[in-house]
Amino acid sequence: MSTLPTTQGKTVPDASDYKGRPADRSTTGGWSAAAMILGGEVMERLTTLGIAVNLVTYLTGTMHLGNAASANVVTNFLGTSFMLCLLGGFLADTFLGRYLTIAIFAAVQAIGVTILTISTIIPSLHPPKCKEDSKSCIQADSKQLLVMYLALYITALGTGGLKSSVSGFGSDQFDDSDDQEKKGMIKFFSWFYFFVSIGSLAAVTVLVYIQDNQGRGWGYGICAVAIVVALLVFLSGTRKYRIKQLVGSPLTQIAVVFVAAWRKRHMQLPSDSSLLYEEDDILCETPKTKKQRMPHSKQFRFLDKAAIKGIESGGTITIKEKWYISTLTDVEEVKMVIRMLPIWATTIMFWTMELLSTRT
Repeated sequence: MSTLPTTQGKTVPDASDYKGRPADRSTTGGWSAAAMILGGEVMERLTTLGIAVNLVTYLTGTMHLGNAASANVVTNFLGTSFMLCLLGGFLADTFLGRYLTIAIFAAVQAIGVTILTISTIIPSLHPPKCKEDSKSCIQADSKQLLVMYLALYITALGTGGLKSSVSGFGSDQFDDSDDQEKKGMIKFFSWFYFFVSIGSLAAVTVLVYIQDNQGRGWGYGICAVAIVVALLVFLSGTRKYRIKQLVGSPLTQIAVVFVAAWRKRHMQLPSDSSLLYEEDDILCETPKTKKQRMPHSKQFRFLDKAAIKGIESGGTITIKEKWYISTLTDVEEVKMVIRMLPIWATTIMFWTMELLSTRT
């Protein structure tokens, strides 16, 4: 009798443990690892919203900035946090991996929130309170504003790095080639957004109450402790995590497809899509992770030119430049991103109203 069933599936494809060894399915990943990530996400959400949702009143009431200036600071802070997700995602996919990205940027966010907390406690780092019998208040000076901006944008940098990798690293703990683990992955995302909501609810209720009634030092201090706890909880699960191999940034793939299509814009597309380049046709100079092939679509056909093969005079296929050719699967994945842009665009109005609500 074959012994294959007793040995098959003991390790997870394309995943390793924290020491770089093939990830053992029985000792890594699954809910024991995902729980650490979920616990850290609650604290991260509590910290981020605990600062952002009540920041306008801090800027007007403590730093004595005008309403317009305060609103701009909050908008810039939140916008920077979301834009830096692109940087965090690029670093995670190309250089650091999701585990290191989360660990590093959680520490960065903890530093930012700690600076913000200290600035609310030390009297010289914020202006004095307005006197009841005086209609004028002393606005924060350049040194006080510098410390505040430093704290906010270090926090924004940490937030961007975390947002880009937490949910993806959670899904890495489940193997979608295994039916049971694939079901666990679906449940993970349900629990992930549940814990995001719990952290958000606690931030806009409990933390706002503490900030308004007990003082900013207490409110931001709790945020600082929360993100440090999140980092410690995350690091405590290091031995259990499955760490996937780096596959490169989707941003790079999108850029390669567009550049290759532009370079070959004058070439004629073949009538048969099977004549376009795929990984099995020839070995590239740099090996790539094997992808599941995607069916060819007729939309955005100008991008198909990125997969046109170059032919030498001798009739052999040449693939010498990364920015000159892409696989048909890579092209189809870029097409999927383009198709999703209208859906993404519909969320602009929602987030605009969300940002406006934090300014009032």
